[in-house]
Amino acid sequence: MEETLTISYMNCGFCTAKNHCAACGSELEQSLMGKPGITSAKINIPDHTASIEHTLDDDDLEDLLDGMGLLVD
Repeated sequence: MEETLTISYMNCGFCTAKNHCAACGSELEQSLMGKPGITSAKINIPDHTASIEHTLDDDDLEDLLDGMGLLVD
């Protein structure tokens, strides 16, 4: 399943500047693609969106993203 989610909050653990730049998005994409059930991920920080192709149910995906510091609508 592929879906685009709106990111309502990001706690970036990759960047000490906390400015949520494109580099943070790339790090999050790579980290997500290493997780079981995630086929592809594209994070667009300026647009506050995450496009994710996955085989997870909604609760498991939300738990995974929450554990990574991303809250989605």
